[in-house]
Amino acid sequence: MSETSVAKAVDQSAYSLDLEMSLLLPSSAPASWSPAVHEAARLLVGQPWTHGSTAPTDLLTLALLLHARTHTGARAPQDVPVAELCEALSGPMDREPQIIDEIDRALTKTGQNYTPEAGSAPLRDLFNTARNQYGSYGESWLADDIEPPAPGPSPMRAAAARLAQILADYPDESRKQAIAPQVESHLLTVKASRFQIVSRNSMIPLRCPYDDDVVTVRVDGPEAILECVQGHTSASRQLDAARVRMAVARATGAQPCAPGSHLLPELLIASTTLARHSDPVEANVFLRTREHPIVGRDDVLRKINRIIDRRD
Repeated sequence: MSETSVAKAVDQSAYSLDLEMSLLLPSSAPASWSPAVHEAARLLVGQPWTHGSTAPTDLLTLALLLHARTHTGARAPQDVPVAELCEALSGPMDREPQIIDEIDRALTKTGQNYTPEAGSAPLRDLFNTARNQYGSYGESWLADDIEPPAPGPSPMRAAAARLAQILADYPDESRKQAIAPQVESHLLTVKASRFQIVSRNSMIPLRCPYDDDVVTVRVDGPEAILECVQGHTSASRQLDAARVRMAVARATGAQPCAPGSHLLPELLIASTTLARHSDPVEANVFLRTREHPIVGRDDVLRKINRIIDRRD
């Protein structure tokens, strides 16, 4: 496959159903979770999957509801009637959906709670993101002299309303004929001599909290975990699982949703300040022009600093 055709395939897959599914399928999830995700994807396969779409939140919400209704094994997700799902998702628009308590209980029963030994649980983290009523915030609002913000509508509230509308007139025949991508719940592992987080005007080497070089990045569902030369493992706010998958897709030609192990000389990962589909080489001011004298050199950061120093 040529370099051009690989790039086009990756761009088209940046906001696809199969990639969104891979971000919901951590390897440590209970066995009842993957069938719920695949059935939710089957019901929503006809929805638009584009930049800015609300479909990923809808997929997560529907998967959580299906899991809550089927985690005991008494029935399979595909056996839950659409009318039952629609009824559960319907409710007043001025309050949080009634399914939140049901999902909460199901996650507790399947071991998806925080424990000191294991830390946070992946499905609980996904659930907390969907029901968060405070939006994005930093740590500053926790200060004693700053009053915490008032809660607002959660992403799950809007998703429940959209899903109720989508499923209200959902034909039974459509469900029988729908086919969702088969996405595996396996790790994506990348080993590289150098990982760089790339924004529009910077390239920052990825390092662990102890300032050691990172040699391995693992993506497991929604999480991206780094490992340094000293063997320390940690999460990083610089890493986003979807953007790591996109970076690997660009470097190898693999589908962004695919699991596997890769050994690379370098991996350029788009910063969270860039859109998921952004190509770091095209977005970054230093990498955009391949003829730039510092591109491709091992001492690229030192040369950038020298240029900046000359401007002072």
